[in-house]
Amino acid sequence: MKRPEHLAISSGRVTPRRAISIGIVGALHIAVIWALLNGITAKVQKYIPPTLIAHVVDVQQPKPQTVPPPPTLVKPTEPQVMPPPEIVVQTPPPPAAISAPPQQPATNPVPVNASAAGITSTHTTPPYPPNARRLGEQGQVLLKIMVTPQGSVSDAQVARSSGYPDLDQTAVDWVKSHWRYKPAMQNGVAIASTTQAIVKFDLKTAH
Repeated sequence: MKRPEHLAISSGRVTPRRAISIGIVGALHIAVIWALLNGITAKVQKYIPPTLIAHVVDVQQPKPQTVPPPPTLVKPTEPQVMPPPEIVVQTPPPPAAISAPPQQPATNPVPVNASAAGITSTHTTPPYPPNARRLGEQGQVLLKIMVTPQGSVSDAQVARSSGYPDLDQTAVDWVKSHWRYKPAMQNGVAIASTTQAIVKFDLKTAH
């Protein structure tokens, strides 16, 4: 059988013993809470300083920088203008008359004269060029001939062409290598001279 106090609890009614137990437990809780509160309050009061002392520190103001005075502008002095130098142009005296040097006797070849005569035995006709004979070319070549003081032909140039280069060149080569002259004389001295001669190419007399 169940005990009477168990029946009372199960039925929902509070017995005097249970009420005392509940009261004791509540008192213990209140005591613990009060002790905790008192301990925290003491610790907070311990860490809070009793008096706050403020110190005022003088902050030194930076000294104002001294601005140098503006430079004094000095007006430049005007340069002295030097007068231009006086230029004196002297007129040179007229040049003295230069006397012409005496003319020297001409050393260039003299024109054709009777003294520069050809030696007939040497004035032969050159052989007819075979190619010109085959083509039927003929004509006369007028040559300008330079004669040395020794009478040899130093040069020969075509003054008037025959119309055929082969005939002209044959005449020049032959005269330079075969013809001779009696040199021109001046004051009893043989000198260089120039003369002219005609070389004729004729198919009727060709050899």
